[in-house]
Amino acid sequence: MRDQTSLKFDRHFKPLWLGIWMLLAFATPMTPVAAQEFNALRDKWTVHFDDRMRETAFLDNLVVMMHKIDRDDDGVSQREIDFFRARLLADKRANTVSGYLKYDLNGDFVIDREEIATVSTARIAKRNRNRTVRNNARIETKIQGILQLDPNQDGEITLREIAAISTRSVPDGRNKQHEALLILEDLLELDPDKNGALSAYEAAGLLRAILKDGKGPRVQAQNPGEQHACEVPVASAEADVHLVGASKGSGVSSVSVSGQDRLTTVAMIKIEAGETPLYLILTSGRPIIWQLTGAVNRLENVVMSGPENDEGKIMAGATGLSDATTAFVSSSKCIYQVTKQESVNNIRAWVQSTELVGTATVEIHGHGSVHELALPSGKNLDQPSKAAGYGKKLSYVTSSVGVSDSSGHSPAIRQLMAGPVNRELKQVLQSFNPGGVVSMAKEAVSSDVEAQHYELLPKEAGLAQLVSAGKLEPVRFGHRDVYRILDAIRVPSGLAGSHSVSFILPEGVAQPSGSLGHSLIVAEENGEVDEADLFPPRGGLRY
Repeated sequence: MRDQTSLKFDRHFKPLWLGIWMLLAFATPMTPVAAQEFNALRDKWTVHFDDRMRETAFLDNLVVMMHKIDRDDDGVSQREIDFFRARLLADKRANTVSGYLKYDLNGDFVIDREEIATVSTARIAKRNRNRTVRNNARIETKIQGILQLDPNQDGEITLREIAAISTRSVPDGRNKQHEALLILEDLLELDPDKNGALSAYEAAGLLRAILKDGKGPRVQAQNPGEQHACEVPVASAEADVHLVGASKGSGVSSVSVSGQDRLTTVAMIKIEAGETPLYLILTSGRPIIWQLTGAVNRLENVVMSGPENDEGKIMAGATGLSDATTAFVSSSKCIYQVTKQESVNNIRAWVQSTELVGTATVEIHGHGSVHELALPSGKNLDQPSKAAGYGKKLSYVTSSVGVSDSSGHSPAIRQLMAGPVNRELKQVLQSFNPGGVVSMAKEAVSSDVEAQHYELLPKEAGLAQLVSAGKLEPVRFGHRDVYRILDAIRVPSGLAGSHSVSFILPEGVAQPSGSLGHSLIVAEENGEVDEADLFPPRGGLRY
């Protein structure tokens, strides 16, 4: 089953919508009436952007507003716009009435001169109370300002009169929310698929088309001069373009594209059989290697974006690219990460992608942790069972990429596989990384940075490697795992948060090097250790 983001995209992007978007965005001939309306909107909102805000900021605000308005998650309709406008006006009336009733000290729902004077006097700061003349003038101005709204000028304002004042004092807004409603109504008039509802993707596409020839800055031009830097190959007319996002992969890679001190995960993409060429845009929240399998001969281009290292390089890579052209964006801001939940960044990433590859037909797939994703269908294939690999004869290593035989494994992987399997540690490893450890040749990885073998694998995989090498001894598994250090070690990177553990350091063993994260080292004295030191308080509770 596809994730929520893909379903929303498919529902709103039928062929009719795509055809109309292309018609608008690339200025192909349209009827005189449509052209006149379209140009009027462009003139109207281009001036707005020139004078008041950047297009990117407005798009963010518009999408946030649409999420508030869209109550049934099927696009914004005129009925929902009317309802939301009524709510804004009701809130404004309520605030107006509440503001007046703050002066109603005796609770009779009538305010008079004396009550206004009393409340206004109490609001004067202590340090200013000796300025009698000035204070009296300010209080009198306040009284006159309120009482001048009294309809019958009898010196008192009743609740009914307050209600009348609140109704006539609420304009049909010149604030951002009311303005966004007016813009949405304009865009809804151009509803591409004519279903009476406007999706966030449709609104973003129409907005970009309206401003295509205007003076508004392009969405991908986040900084001066960056627009030219954000260049990737243009998609062919026949290609299906897919924008994919993952927070991380389910496997731990034996090859790093993020240095020795950060985790690189592995996510698989299975290319399904077909004739249409595929153009993939891959985004991630953390360093990742995309393992491409299946009908990779369909791949036309693979563009990767993700987090940047200290040199500004994208920490991402891919294997199995065959003859596909590989490109890395020059900045993570060129294409924002796509997430599982539909968000402002998802809309922005989609708009950026359409601009960069030169087509409106971009399908978006957002995920959390990815084990194997099938494309172009978008099916998120099942992750491996956590119990499937618990047999004593199996190793931690689940698969190999570009490794011809056992001699092709990296030293870290060979060390991991050399010792006996620890059943409990394997369960811990697979609970956090169901994809296990993926052994790969660094030469098989296409990346923006130099791919390198891990000397010590990160997190639980590194612990397993040290146990296999006889340098660590598991003592306890549970809420917080405990290990005894048997020889000089470097602490694996990433042992923070849920991955944190406690180390027992016997007398005579060297202090470990490396970053502890949230983990602890407790010294053993006379063969004993205070167990309370191994399990620090968490959230006010002990383990």
